[in-house]
Amino acid sequence: MKKMIRTVLFVQILSSQLLMLHSAVHSLSASCRGDVSLPCLEVGSDFVSVTWYKQRTHQRKYGILRWSSKDKSTPEFFKSNRSVHYDKDYSLLISAVTPADSGTYECEVGARVGGRNKQKEVKLDVSACVTPAVWTPSVRTPVTPVPNKTSDLCRLQVQELPVLWSAVVYGTVGLAKVVLSIIIVLIIRCVQTKSSKRQQQKW
Repeated sequence: MKKMIRTVLFVQILSSQLLMLHSAVHSLSASCRGDVSLPCLEVGSDFVSVTWYKQRTHQRKYGILRWSSKDKSTPEFFKSNRSVHYDKDYSLLISAVTPADSGTYECEVGARVGGRNKQKEVKLDVSACVTPAVWTPSVRTPVTPVPNKTSDLCRLQVQELPVLWSAVVYGTVGLAKVVLSIIIVLIIRCVQTKSSKRQQQKW
């Protein structure tokens, strides 16, 4: 009988000392190359540690950073290829996120013996990165001018036209002078003839 009582008491004490697990799930979406702060649970003063994990396949997870109750101001970073920071209220700050950062993160608050452990899962979904289109000026092939016989002929005619025009002008002016001289001579002769006739009539 005493052995049974001792066994029951041992089981009760052991069950009261076992850490109870409390979990919560939170979903969060983020834009590519943005900064994201993953919130943890409310952490009281009576805790052993606060640890951030990222879950992998097959229920495996790896540590990111951890606060200890002995040093609550500065966390301990685990070895990781991803550079992260810590934010206020034990939040996990990830800068310039990419789709590779998508996944399930877990904040675990370890309680003292007889206390109650707490866990919070944060599912992060990062949108695809879109590379902005860069305008590049098209390279234009230089156009080789094709010789145009018609245009060359027109240029030749334009160059020869002043010479021909000058000859016509000078010829016309010269002819006009000759004609004008003949007319003047005829007028003078006509005047002289009339004056001689008048003198003869007087005599």
